[in-house]
Amino acid sequence: MPEPEGFCVGSDFCQELAGAGETVFQRVYDGRPSSRIISHGSTISLLADMSPLTRGHLLMVSNRHYVSFGQLMIDHADAAKTALADVLPQYKASFGEPVIMEHGSTNSMDGSACITHAHLHLLPLQLDQVHALMTLDGLSSTALGSISDLAELGHADLPYFYCSDASTHRVYGVAQPMPRQYLRSVAGRLLGLDDPEWDYAVIVRKQLLRATVEEAMDWRVPLP
Repeated sequence: MPEPEGFCVGSDFCQELAGAGETVFQRVYDGRPSSRIISHGSTISLLADMSPLTRGHLLMVSNRHYVSFGQLMIDHADAAKTALADVLPQYKASFGEPVIMEHGSTNSMDGSACITHAHLHLLPLQLDQVHALMTLDGLSSTALGSISDLAELGHADLPYFYCSDASTHRVYGVAQPMPRQYLRSVAGRLLGLDDPEWDYAVIVRKQLLRATVEEAMDWRVPLP
């Protein structure tokens, strides 16, 4: 059976958003819950991270297959900004002030940066703490005017780390080697997790996902 236009073979996000009959999520959670998708729009979807680092660990995902939000911004900047504007107030009310993080990949990386499908992490962290830790790790940052500016990196097909809150936007490590799961390690350290408990392959925190889905399902957020 051919894949729907804009989807791909090999990305579990693509299969899950397309309603595939068997996905990694279904195998791991065995129907409890039946889905981790909070809201599904025509362009953007919101779902719980399958191995959440903490309660409130959500992902904002492109429905069509892009390898970064930088590439998504070329075609759908307005939709992505609208989705964030609608979600962030409800996120704050339920889980606290969020930090938005992305490990932006490129078409040439073949998943080596652990990213094959564009997604933003939403986590209840403080941006200044994230920035301080990434700076200590030797990464320099560049300020952006908004998330739309990631389109320049998408056009250039450059890898990056993106971190923001509602008003401040930064990119780090543009065109540098990209450690696997680096942003998960940053969040994990700030949350007090021992290395390598932030690794999604080491621990699957099912109760945190179920608590996150139960809380967020009440939002009824319409997404573009």
